[in-house]
Amino acid sequence: MPRPATRRQLLRGAGALAALGTVGAGGFVVSRRHAESGERVIPLWSSTVAYARDGQRVLVGGRGVPLDLAAGTRCAADLPQDSPVRERAAQFTDAAAPWLARVERALGAERAELGRSALADLWVLSDGLPAPVAGWSESWRYVWPRDTAFCAVALARVGLVEQARAWLTHVQTWQEADGWFPARLDPVHGRAPDDRPRQFDGTGLLLWAATEVIAASARSDRADVAQRLGALTSRSLAALQQATAGGTGFPPVSPDYWELPEQRRTLGIMTCTLTGLRAGAELTGEARDMEAAEAFTALLLRSFGAAGFPRHRHGGGADSALAFLDATGVHDVASIEQLRALRETLARPAGGIAPGARWRQDGVSWTPSTSLLGLALARAGDPDSAGEILDWLAAHRTEHGSLPEKVLFDGRPAEVAPLAWTAANVLITLDELAQAHP
Repeated sequence: MPRPATRRQLLRGAGALAALGTVGAGGFVVSRRHAESGERVIPLWSSTVAYARDGQRVLVGGRGVPLDLAAGTRCAADLPQDSPVRERAAQFTDAAAPWLARVERALGAERAELGRSALADLWVLSDGLPAPVAGWSESWRYVWPRDTAFCAVALARVGLVEQARAWLTHVQTWQEADGWFPARLDPVHGRAPDDRPRQFDGTGLLLWAATEVIAASARSDRADVAQRLGALTSRSLAALQQATAGGTGFPPVSPDYWELPEQRRTLGIMTCTLTGLRAGAELTGEARDMEAAEAFTALLLRSFGAAGFPRHRHGGGADSALAFLDATGVHDVASIEQLRALRETLARPAGGIAPGARWRQDGVSWTPSTSLLGLALARAGDPDSAGEILDWLAAHRTEHGSLPEKVLFDGRPAEVAPLAWTAANVLITLDELAQAHP
């Protein structure tokens, strides 16, 4: 169970509560199926999130309010020029400007514009909060450890290392004594909002994020950053080592990014566990940690790998969780041909992919899985395929430029927009492609 908040945490939470705003009651949205094709039709709940004139974040477009925005921002056009919100937005944008300029030089203006809108999405979902929330719709206004890991890496890549470190420093105060995290957390108090089972994927992914943020820090600052994140890295590595018997055994059964109860171990938990063990070995350089990572790699290959990396060891079909490996720098397990095959195996009518072959056949493309695959392909050395996915994501944004969670069979963006995890994946992919560009 989550530890009770300290007085200091509650005081910090009071400021975050003001930033979070009042959570509206919302409405129960019932999706329907297209009468002729049977494809699922889901409303667009919001086209973006922005600060209104009163300085509060609101859902804009879709089922949100109509609002004119200042060009290229997530701020209302009539938000006073001297607003602290505008000042914070400008500071964020200025800090990322050198990175955006590098992306534009390497990849062109259109890719830079995609990066600019993804940055705006990530900013509006994190401004004034201890860590980014997944989205601004009511059920998404929480911190998912998995998503935060990718968001922190994205910020570190674009040059906002201090902000990335601050997120991870705060999230480590929410980690339980045994190294696990709740599935999601209230950003104000750091408590689980419901009785969802804990998830083991955040442990490995946040350890990976910590190593990325440490590596992105100035050389003179790395020891200090590593010390500040020491609780997160030591607890996470200890949990991974213990749960896998030093890399020789399977991790515990746990829900993964599908957010469903599980009775069997999933590829998602296996890949995120290996990501964490590899990151821990890289961080410490100790023989014990390197041996654990090597042993678990062999275990993954002879179990899930022997069957072609299905969702479960003995079936379940293809799973986009395979992309977690190369997306986090684990390059010697899945082949690039296996990654490319996911675009066909999991294809949906509009051009994206589903989380897995056994996911409901409703025609909906999921941008977290699609963007994760794009990131994996970029890091695995296939810039053309990664670029195609980026172009698809760019073409299926909302009218305000935000990246949605879903894309319907006919190409319409649907449900939650923006989504922090998708924005983060896009930013890291752009950074990978820019680095690889001559």
